[in-house]
Amino acid sequence: MGVSIPSESDFELLRSARWRDLRELADRHGVRVRGLKRKDEVAAILLASPAADDIVREMEVRAGRGAAADWARDRLAATRDVIREAADLGAAVGAAEDAWKAAGKSLEERDLSRAEAELGRASRLATEARERRIREIDEALSAVEDHITAARKVGADMAGAEDLWVRARSAVSEREYVAAGELIKQAERAAMQGQQRQIEQAIQLRESQIERARSIIASCEPLLQEAESYDLNVADVRTLLRQARDVLAKGDYLAGLTFARNAEEAAYRLASQVEEERARRGIVRPARGLCGVCGSDHLTFYEDGWGTCTDCRSEFRWRDPLGIRERLRGLLGT
Repeated sequence: MGVSIPSESDFELLRSARWRDLRELADRHGVRVRGLKRKDEVAAILLASPAADDIVREMEVRAGRGAAADWARDRLAATRDVIREAADLGAAVGAAEDAWKAAGKSLEERDLSRAEAELGRASRLATEARERRIREIDEALSAVEDHITAARKVGADMAGAEDLWVRARSAVSEREYVAAGELIKQAERAAMQGQQRQIEQAIQLRESQIERARSIIASCEPLLQEAESYDLNVADVRTLLRQARDVLAKGDYLAGLTFARNAEEAAYRLASQVEEERARRGIVRPARGLCGVCGSDHLTFYEDGWGTCTDCRSEFRWRDPLGIRERLRGLLGT
Protein backbone atom coordinates (compact mmCIF):
# COMPACT_ATOMS: atom_id res chain seq x y z
CA MET A 1 0.00 0.00 0.00
CA GLY A 2 1.47 3.38 -1.03
CA VAL A 3 2.15 6.22 1.38
CA SER A 4 0.55 9.58 0.58
CA ILE A 5 2.74 12.66 0.36
CA PRO A 6 2.13 14.99 3.32
CA SER A 7 0.55 18.31 2.40
CA GLU A 8 1.10 21.78 3.75
CA SER A 9 -2.22 21.55 5.59
CA ASP A 10 -1.05 18.33 7.28
CA PHE A 11 2.10 20.10 8.40
CA GLU A 12 0.09 23.06 9.77
CA LEU A 13 -2.25 20.64 11.56
CA LEU A 14 0.61 19.03 13.43
CA ARG A 15 2.55 22.24 13.98
CA SER A 16 -0.48 23.89 15.63
CA ALA A 17 -1.26 20.88 17.83
CA ARG A 18 -0.66 20.72 21.56
CA TRP A 19 2.67 19.37 22.78
CA ARG A 20 0.84 16.67 24.74
CA ASP A 21 -0.98 15.42 21.63
CA LEU A 22 2.23 15.40 19.59
CA ARG A 23 4.12 13.40 22.21
CA GLU A 24 1.24 10.92 22.70
CA LEU A 25 1.02 10.26 18.93
CA ALA A 26 4.78 9.94 18.62
CA ASP A 27 4.96 7.42 21.47
CA ARG A 28 2.00 5.46 20.12
CA HIS A 29 3.57 5.07 16.67
CA GLY A 30 7.16 4.63 17.86
CA VAL A 31 8.53 7.92 16.50
CA ARG A 32 11.39 9.43 18.55
CA VAL A 33 10.91 13.15 19.14
CA ARG A 34 12.56 13.53 22.53
CA GLY A 35 14.92 16.45 22.76
CA LEU A 36 13.21 18.43 20.03
CA LYS A 37 12.20 21.92 21.19
CA ARG A 38 10.28 23.21 18.18
CA LYS A 39 6.91 22.00 16.95
CA ASP A 40 7.83 22.36 13.30
CA GLU A 41 10.71 19.94 13.82
CA VAL A 42 8.42 17.44 15.55
CA ALA A 43 5.82 17.84 12.81
CA ALA A 44 8.40 17.19 10.12
CA ILE A 45 9.63 14.05 11.88
CA LEU A 46 6.12 12.69 12.33
CA LEU A 47 5.17 13.34 8.70
CA ALA A 48 8.34 11.63 7.55
CA SER A 49 7.51 8.46 9.49
CA PRO A 50 5.80 5.39 7.94
CA ALA A 51 2.77 6.07 10.20
CA ALA A 52 2.27 9.60 8.86
CA ASP A 53 -1.19 8.87 7.42
CA ASP A 54 -2.48 7.37 10.72
CA ILE A 55 -0.90 10.22 12.70
CA VAL A 56 -2.65 12.81 10.52
CA ARG A 57 -6.04 11.07 10.82
CA GLU A 58 -5.76 10.76 14.59
CA MET A 59 -4.71 14.39 14.91
CA GLU A 60 -7.72 15.43 12.79
CA VAL A 61 -9.96 13.63 15.25
CA ARG A 62 -8.29 15.33 18.19
CA ALA A 63 -8.49 18.70 16.46
CA GLY A 64 -12.15 18.25 15.58
CA ARG A 65 -11.47 17.99 11.88
CA GLY A 66 -12.05 15.35 9.27
CA ALA A 67 -14.82 12.83 8.72
CA ALA A 68 -14.93 11.66 12.36
CA ALA A 69 -15.34 15.20 13.66
CA ASP A 70 -17.97 15.96 11.02
CA TRP A 71 -19.85 12.84 12.06
CA ALA A 72 -19.68 13.91 15.72
CA ARG A 73 -21.08 17.35 14.89
CA ASP A 74 -23.87 15.82 12.82
CA ARG A 75 -24.70 13.47 15.67
CA LEU A 76 -24.69 16.40 18.11
CA ALA A 77 -27.38 18.10 16.01
CA ALA A 78 -29.36 14.88 15.59
CA THR A 79 -29.28 14.19 19.33
CA ARG A 80 -30.49 17.71 19.99
CA ASP A 81 -33.50 17.00 17.75
CA VAL A 82 -34.25 13.80 19.69
CA ILE A 83 -34.15 15.73 22.97
CA ARG A 84 -36.44 18.45 21.59
CA GLU A 85 -38.92 15.87 20.35
CA ALA A 86 -39.08 14.30 23.81
CA ALA A 87 -39.41 17.74 25.41
CA ASP A 88 -42.32 18.59 23.08
CA LEU A 89 -44.13 15.55 24.47
CA GLY A 90 -43.74 16.96 27.95
CA ALA A 91 -41.00 14.51 28.93
CA ALA A 92 -38.44 15.39 31.62
CA VAL A 93 -35.25 15.81 29.57
CA GLY A 94 -33.02 17.63 32.05
CA ALA A 95 -30.50 14.76 32.37
CA ALA A 96 -30.37 14.30 28.58
CA GLU A 97 -29.73 18.02 28.06
CA ASP A 98 -26.88 17.95 30.60
CA ALA A 99 -25.25 15.05 28.76
CA TRP A 100 -25.71 16.85 25.42
CA LYS A 101 -24.05 19.99 26.78
CA ALA A 102 -21.14 17.89 28.10
CA ALA A 103 -20.77 16.36 24.63
CA GLY A 104 -20.64 19.80 23.02
CA LYS A 105 -18.02 20.94 25.51
CA SER A 106 -15.91 17.84 24.85
CA LEU A 107 -16.14 18.47 21.11
CA GLU A 108 -14.93 22.04 21.63
CA GLU A 109 -12.04 20.69 23.67
CA ARG A 110 -11.21 18.30 20.82
CA ASP A 111 -11.91 15.28 23.01
CA LEU A 112 -13.85 13.34 20.38
CA SER A 113 -13.99 10.04 22.23
CA ARG A 114 -15.52 11.66 25.30
CA ALA A 115 -17.91 13.63 23.11
CA GLU A 116 -19.11 10.40 21.48
CA ALA A 117 -19.66 8.79 24.89
CA GLU A 118 -21.68 11.77 26.15
CA LEU A 119 -23.72 11.85 22.95
CA GLY A 120 -24.56 8.19 23.41
CA ARG A 121 -25.68 8.85 26.97
CA ALA A 122 -27.71 11.89 25.93
CA SER A 123 -29.48 9.93 23.18
CA ARG A 124 -30.26 7.06 25.55
CA LEU A 125 -31.62 9.36 28.26
CA ALA A 126 -33.78 11.26 25.76
CA THR A 127 -35.19 8.01 24.35
CA GLU A 128 -35.96 6.70 27.84
CA ALA A 129 -37.65 10.00 28.77
CA ARG A 130 -39.74 9.88 25.59
CA GLU A 131 -40.85 6.28 26.22
CA ARG A 132 -41.66 7.11 29.83
CA ARG A 133 -43.78 10.06 28.70
CA ILE A 134 -45.66 7.90 26.21
CA ARG A 135 -46.50 5.47 29.02
CA GLU A 136 -47.70 8.40 31.11
CA ILE A 137 -49.96 9.53 28.24
CA ASP A 138 -51.44 6.03 27.93
CA GLU A 139 -52.05 5.91 31.69
CA ALA A 140 -53.55 9.41 31.69
CA LEU A 141 -55.92 8.40 28.87
CA SER A 142 -57.18 5.51 30.97
CA ALA A 143 -57.43 7.67 34.11
CA VAL A 144 -59.48 10.34 32.33
CA GLU A 145 -61.82 7.64 30.98
CA ASP A 146 -62.39 6.42 34.56
CA HIS A 147 -62.96 10.02 35.69
CA ILE A 148 -65.55 10.59 32.97
CA THR A 149 -67.33 7.32 33.79
CA ALA A 150 -67.50 8.13 37.50
CA ALA A 151 -68.75 11.68 36.84
CA ARG A 152 -71.40 10.44 34.42
CA LYS A 153 -72.76 8.07 37.08
CA VAL A 154 -73.60 11.00 39.37
CA GLY A 155 -75.37 12.86 36.58
CA ALA A 156 -72.61 15.23 35.42
CA ASP A 157 -72.67 16.39 31.79
CA MET A 158 -69.60 14.76 30.21
CA ALA A 159 -70.40 15.31 26.51
CA GLY A 160 -67.54 17.76 25.92
CA ALA A 161 -65.06 15.71 27.91
CA GLU A 162 -66.01 12.52 26.08
CA ASP A 163 -65.51 14.16 22.68
CA LEU A 164 -62.03 15.34 23.67
CA TRP A 165 -61.19 11.90 25.08
CA VAL A 166 -62.18 10.17 21.83
CA ARG A 167 -59.97 12.57 19.87
CA ALA A 168 -57.09 11.95 22.29
CA ARG A 169 -57.47 8.19 21.86
CA SER A 170 -57.35 8.58 18.08
CA ALA A 171 -54.21 10.72 18.37
CA VAL A 172 -52.54 8.04 20.52
CA SER A 173 -53.41 5.32 18.00
CA GLU A 174 -51.83 7.46 15.27
CA ARG A 175 -48.76 8.13 17.47
CA GLU A 176 -49.52 11.84 17.52
CA TYR A 177 -48.42 12.05 21.12
CA VAL A 178 -48.02 15.82 21.29
CA ALA A 179 -51.62 16.34 20.22
CA ALA A 180 -52.75 13.45 22.41
CA GLY A 181 -51.15 14.93 25.51
CA GLU A 182 -52.84 18.29 24.94
CA LEU A 183 -56.24 16.69 24.23
CA ILE A 184 -55.99 14.59 27.39
CA LYS A 185 -55.36 17.74 29.44
CA GLN A 186 -58.38 19.40 27.84
CA ALA A 187 -60.55 16.32 28.41
CA GLU A 188 -59.51 16.14 32.06
CA ARG A 189 -60.21 19.84 32.51
CA ALA A 190 -63.63 19.50 30.85
CA ALA A 191 -64.48 16.50 33.05
CA MET A 192 -63.53 18.40 36.18
CA GLN A 193 -65.59 21.42 35.11
CA GLY A 194 -68.60 19.21 34.38
CA GLN A 195 -68.23 17.50 37.73
CA GLN A 196 -67.80 20.87 39.44
CA ARG A 197 -71.05 22.08 37.89
CA GLN A 198 -72.76 18.94 39.19
CA ILE A 199 -71.31 19.55 42.65
CA GLU A 200 -72.46 23.17 42.56
CA GLN A 201 -75.95 22.06 41.55
CA ALA A 202 -75.97 19.52 44.38
CA ILE A 203 -74.86 22.22 46.82
CA GLN A 204 -77.56 24.56 45.56
CA LEU A 205 -80.14 21.79 45.91
CA ARG A 206 -78.90 21.03 49.42
CA GLU A 207 -79.05 24.70 50.42
CA SER A 208 -82.54 25.12 48.96
CA GLN A 209 -83.77 22.01 50.77
CA ILE A 210 -82.25 23.19 54.05
CA GLU A 211 -83.85 26.59 53.58
CA ARG A 212 -87.15 24.91 52.76
CA ALA A 213 -86.96 22.80 55.93
CA ARG A 214 -86.10 25.84 58.07
CA SER A 215 -88.95 27.77 56.51
CA ILE A 216 -91.40 24.99 57.36
CA ILE A 217 -90.10 24.85 60.94
CA ALA A 218 -90.44 28.64 61.27
CA SER A 219 -93.93 28.65 59.80
CA CYS A 220 -95.10 26.03 62.32
CA GLU A 221 -93.90 27.94 65.35
CA PRO A 222 -96.57 30.72 65.52
CA LEU A 223 -99.39 28.18 65.20
CA LEU A 224 -97.86 26.02 67.94
CA GLN A 225 -97.40 29.01 70.23
CA GLU A 226 -101.03 29.96 69.74
CA ALA A 227 -102.11 26.36 70.30
CA GLU A 228 -100.05 26.26 73.49
CA SER A 229 -101.69 29.48 74.64
CA TYR A 230 -104.99 27.61 74.37
CA ASP A 231 -103.50 24.68 76.32
CA LEU A 232 -103.80 22.36 73.32
CA ASN A 233 -101.54 19.29 73.21
CA VAL A 234 -98.60 20.05 70.86
CA ALA A 235 -96.06 17.52 72.24
CA ASP A 236 -95.97 15.36 69.09
CA VAL A 237 -95.42 18.36 66.84
CA ARG A 238 -92.70 19.71 69.13
CA THR A 239 -90.92 16.34 69.01
CA LEU A 240 -90.97 16.30 65.21
CA LEU A 241 -89.66 19.87 65.06
CA ARG A 242 -86.85 19.06 67.48
CA GLN A 243 -85.89 16.02 65.40
CA ALA A 244 -85.94 18.15 62.25
CA ARG A 245 -83.62 20.74 63.83
CA ASP A 246 -81.24 18.04 65.12
CA VAL A 247 -80.77 16.26 61.80
CA LEU A 248 -80.42 19.57 59.94
CA ALA A 249 -77.66 20.56 62.34
CA LYS A 250 -75.87 17.32 61.42
CA GLY A 251 -76.12 18.16 57.69
CA ASP A 252 -78.73 15.53 56.79
CA TYR A 253 -81.03 17.81 54.82
CA LEU A 254 -83.16 14.98 53.37
CA ALA A 255 -84.10 13.58 56.77
CA GLY A 256 -84.45 17.12 58.13
CA LEU A 257 -86.89 18.06 55.39
CA THR A 258 -88.86 14.84 56.00
CA PHE A 259 -89.20 15.54 59.72
CA ALA A 260 -90.10 19.18 59.00
CA ARG A 261 -92.87 18.13 56.61
CA ASN A 262 -94.18 15.60 59.13
CA ALA A 263 -94.22 18.36 61.74
CA GLU A 264 -96.00 20.69 59.31
CA GLU A 265 -98.67 18.06 58.63
CA ALA A 266 -99.16 17.46 62.34
CA ALA A 267 -99.35 21.22 62.98
CA TYR A 268 -102.01 21.63 60.32
CA ARG A 269 -104.10 19.05 62.13
CA LEU A 270 -104.12 21.47 65.08
CA ALA A 271 -105.45 24.29 62.89
CA SER A 272 -109.09 23.26 63.25
CA GLN A 273 -108.73 23.14 67.05
CA VAL A 274 -107.09 26.58 67.01
CA GLU A 275 -109.93 27.94 64.87
CA GLU A 276 -112.46 26.60 67.41
CA GLU A 277 -110.59 28.24 70.27
CA ARG A 278 -110.45 31.54 68.41
CA ALA A 279 -114.19 31.43 67.77
CA ARG A 280 -114.85 30.64 71.43
CA ARG A 281 -112.72 33.63 72.47
CA GLY A 282 -114.12 35.96 69.83
CA ILE A 283 -110.83 36.23 67.92
CA VAL A 284 -111.57 36.86 64.22
CA ARG A 285 -109.06 37.46 61.47
CA PRO A 286 -109.71 40.91 59.91
CA ALA A 287 -110.95 41.09 56.35
CA ARG A 288 -109.53 44.56 55.69
CA GLY A 289 -107.77 47.49 57.35
CA LEU A 290 -105.33 50.36 56.86
CA CYS A 291 -101.52 50.20 57.04
CA GLY A 292 -100.21 52.15 60.03
CA VAL A 293 -97.07 53.09 58.03
CA CYS A 294 -98.28 54.21 54.60
CA GLY A 295 -102.06 54.22 55.03
CA SER A 296 -102.63 51.67 52.25
CA ASP A 297 -105.58 49.30 52.44
CA HIS A 298 -103.73 46.58 50.52
CA LEU A 299 -103.17 44.34 53.53
CA THR A 300 -102.83 40.60 53.92
CA PHE A 301 -103.72 38.89 57.20
CA TYR A 302 -102.19 35.50 58.05
CA GLU A 303 -103.42 32.72 60.31
CA ASP A 304 -100.40 33.06 62.59
CA GLY A 305 -101.49 36.53 63.71
CA TRP A 306 -99.16 38.44 61.43
CA GLY A 307 -99.99 40.67 58.47
CA THR A 308 -98.12 42.52 55.70
CA CYS A 309 -98.71 45.60 53.58
CA THR A 310 -98.27 44.78 49.90
CA ASP A 311 -97.36 48.40 49.12
CA CYS A 312 -94.65 49.26 51.67
CA ARG A 313 -93.83 45.66 52.74
CA SER A 314 -94.14 46.50 56.42
CA GLU A 315 -95.18 43.73 58.82
CA PHE A 316 -97.57 44.00 61.76
CA ARG A 317 -99.45 41.88 64.28
CA TRP A 318 -103.20 41.74 63.84
CA ARG A 319 -103.56 39.49 66.88
CA ASP A 320 -101.62 40.04 70.09
CA PRO A 321 -100.33 36.98 71.97
CA LEU A 322 -102.72 35.83 74.66
CA GLY A 323 -101.98 37.12 78.11
CA ILE A 324 -102.85 35.60 81.49
CA ARG A 325 -106.31 37.20 81.53
CA GLU A 326 -107.28 35.91 78.09
CA ARG A 327 -106.01 32.44 78.93
CA LEU A 328 -108.04 32.39 82.15
CA ARG A 329 -111.10 33.51 80.23
CA GLY A 330 -110.58 30.69 77.81
CA LEU A 331 -110.26 28.19 80.65
CA LEU A 332 -113.41 29.49 82.33
CA GLY A 333 -115.33 29.65 79.05
CA THR A 334 -116.22 33.34 79.55
